[in-house]
Amino acid sequence: MINNKTIQVFEHQQLFIDNQCFTKQHWEALGWYISKHNSDFFTLLPKGVKFNQYVGVIQVGNLTIEILPKIGKVSRENDKSLWQKVLIDMLRECHWMQVYAHEKASLRFKPNSILEAYFEIFINECEKLIRQGLVKKYRAIIHNSTTLKGKLLFSHQVQQNSIHKERFYTSHQIFDRENIFNQILFKTLKFIPELSQSPYLKDKVSNLLLLFPELSDISINISTFENLIYDRKTIRYKEAIEIAAMLLLNYRPDIISGNNHVLAILFDMNDLWEEYVFRQLSRYKSENFLIRSQNSKTFWKPDNSRYSKKIRPDIVIHNKETGENVILDTKWKILENNIPDDSDLKQMFIYNEYWNGKQALLIYPNQSYTDEPVYVGGEFAKREDVTLNHSCGILKVPILDKNNKLDSAIGKKINSSLNKHFFNEIQYIR
Repeated sequence: MINNKTIQVFEHQQLFIDNQCFTKQHWEALGWYISKHNSDFFTLLPKGVKFNQYVGVIQVGNLTIEILPKIGKVSRENDKSLWQKVLIDMLRECHWMQVYAHEKASLRFKPNSILEAYFEIFINECEKLIRQGLVKKYRAIIHNSTTLKGKLLFSHQVQQNSIHKERFYTSHQIFDRENIFNQILFKTLKFIPELSQSPYLKDKVSNLLLLFPELSDISINISTFENLIYDRKTIRYKEAIEIAAMLLLNYRPDIISGNNHVLAILFDMNDLWEEYVFRQLSRYKSENFLIRSQNSKTFWKPDNSRYSKKIRPDIVIHNKETGENVILDTKWKILENNIPDDSDLKQMFIYNEYWNGKQALLIYPNQSYTDEPVYVGGEFAKREDVTLNHSCGILKVPILDKNNKLDSAIGKKINSSLNKHFFNEIQYIR
């Protein structure tokens, strides 16, 4: 029996061989992963690995490495369960980990890792689909037999049966559960026990497989999921299929190290922080405002070429009444002495110019809880020959509330600061 182990680390932390069950074999498997997939999830060190800005989970053979968000320079062992919960909550809020209310209630055990949480979500979805009834579809069956059943395939008949007059090369339709949707679920269910450390989840998978028809194994690649077409009968499969795609497409068999397989489900913490702030802001916006993300513009293009360089602020708030724009950019890092990096300020200056904004705001996480975010205003210095009519402030927002949980009022607090410092009389509504 394989002895599965779990290690929890923070982003940007280093892990070395013989530290907490991390062996040379695990290190070699991660090196193989980097070489094959040009991954920047982590950096290989002599006898160790340094994790970058990505959070989530890496499964290496029998070892689960969970990478947690980190704020500040100090991270303690007793903080790990707290930041695991924060990460899972952020993924749920951003719909990067789809969990609905009834599913939250069905999480009966404390998962050892985020990977285990994904396993249970997938299993819960499969149980629901089985209760509803697995979808059936028509498929063609081709036979070369002594019985004439279905449509005779004349070209194949001539090629295959010219000397076997007693045989018939035919095609006929059957209606059953042997289809791509059920095959994907079946393959994923058989895959989970290879990585799960939970007897509870393994038992649930075993029980589910008893209820599944025996389906043929299929080869899975990215085109398998890109070519799926959902209809009114299969749309209920969508969430389970999305999790299956994440698990199966990220699973990398290590042909060199034998049983050391690599599964990486990681998220850029900068992107996650941006998405979380955007979603929280959108919950509290006024009807007078339009909040956009991923709004890009071209700022450089070489002559006689279709190539171009684009710039994109994280969030643009547009006032429909005045036509003014406020540019927001999120930064997942601790701001020392309330002084932003030069590159961040230059970036905001350009954003204001291209989006015709008068105010810009850099949003940072705050390690300490405060009732209101910490705002520091700032002006771009004026030159004699240039008239500047825009500024850039900073806003430090607490991640955790007074109960040491992910602060669900972040959007309301940011909007309150915007109203106070930028919009004056305009009130935000929930």
